[in-house]
Amino acid sequence: MFSKVKSFLKNCNGNIVTAVAVIAPLVLGIGAYSTDYIIMYQQRAALQEAADAAALASVKELGLVGADEKLISEVAGAYVNAVFSESTKLSSEKTELTITATPSKKDSQVKIDLSYKWTPFLAHLFDYRVTPIEVSATGALAGKSLTCIVGLMQPQRMAKSSIHLDNSAVVQANDCTVFSNSTSRFGLRADASSTMSAGSICSAGGVLTFGRRSNVSFTPKPITDCPKIEDPLIKRPQPNVTICKPENTARNVNSDETLSPGVYCNGLTISGNAKVTFSPGIYTIKDGPFIVSDTASIAGVKTTFFLTGEGSVIDFQSDTTINLAAAETGTTAGILFFEDRNVPYSFDFNPFFLNRLPKNVRLHRISSNNARNLLGTLYLSRSILLVDADAPIADDSAYTAIITGRLWLKEGPTLTLNSDYTDTLVPVPDGLLGTEPRLFK
Repeated sequence: MFSKVKSFLKNCNGNIVTAVAVIAPLVLGIGAYSTDYIIMYQQRAALQEAADAAALASVKELGLVGADEKLISEVAGAYVNAVFSESTKLSSEKTELTITATPSKKDSQVKIDLSYKWTPFLAHLFDYRVTPIEVSATGALAGKSLTCIVGLMQPQRMAKSSIHLDNSAVVQANDCTVFSNSTSRFGLRADASSTMSAGSICSAGGVLTFGRRSNVSFTPKPITDCPKIEDPLIKRPQPNVTICKPENTARNVNSDETLSPGVYCNGLTISGNAKVTFSPGIYTIKDGPFIVSDTASIAGVKTTFFLTGEGSVIDFQSDTTINLAAAETGTTAGILFFEDRNVPYSFDFNPFFLNRLPKNVRLHRISSNNARNLLGTLYLSRSILLVDADAPIADDSAYTAIITGRLWLKEGPTLTLNSDYTDTLVPVPDGLLGTEPRLFK
């Protein structure tokens, strides 16, 4: 009996070995074939992303004086190699990537064609179309685009990001451009649960997502390693700075009042339950802060606030109401806050110790929970602009643009920057409107 069972098992083992020998190559083949297609789809997606970025970047070169086909091809190639190698981590295979940029100044378009030749495990034996992978994208100039955020600060010892979205912060830059000029790999920073949406997002350096990366959202995905840009308002003439007179000493307004344009030396404070109206004109805040505190409210149209001298920073506290619109005509047209470019300043500070800022680090702060109309441009190129309100900021403005050293959204505020500049008489300053790149596939 036992001898028959033993004989049966031996026969079975032989059959199993034979079956495995027949089936194993088939299983391995199916696995290799499936892997090929997974790799192909991943690389096609990475290629398309690279083509899109290159099309948007290179079409901007069409508007530059002296831009020729060679320059446009070089820009396209740089973007493709940066985005594709970052996405695929296949730097050793760059030589198999063919990049063709076809510019057309007549149609204001640049077409990008990419061909990536790779070696599948098995799929090419059954389908010759798996290699090379080919994608294309076309960028075209159409309409006008508003640049609504520029962070100008270059990397410091501790502070690396010129745009920083703290936990749960939200930036809604509707159909306009956001640009971080910091060349650090942390040039644009977004912490856990923060979101940014815009027409386009560009960083001269990299993008840091800190905390739970899956909870950080960018729409569209930021383009990294963009060429640095110059301060777009650097050529705008500054208001004249006049000397202080005895009647211009520091003022603390704590009752309802209408203020007139002029020089406010050693700062201006509006407190209590005061309701203050600013008559049209230029207000020079010199050698002291512009503070709105308690439950005070301020309102003004056709106004510009020129901030000059040490300590000339804005501080709009949480329970205040801010309702301001920039000048419509004159040398400061379109600029709501204009910071003197000659003020002493530094960006060398530690973001973890906000209460220990060095004296020459300028910090503007908007904490107001009712600052829904800030119509015009906040030009604060020598400073940090800290926004930490609990309610939406600027969402009732036809448009708001921010040119600052460092934009810092702390503790989850929502900053809304509309681009409905055709709906207002407040003009967009020259340098902030450019031809808008659009993507066509």
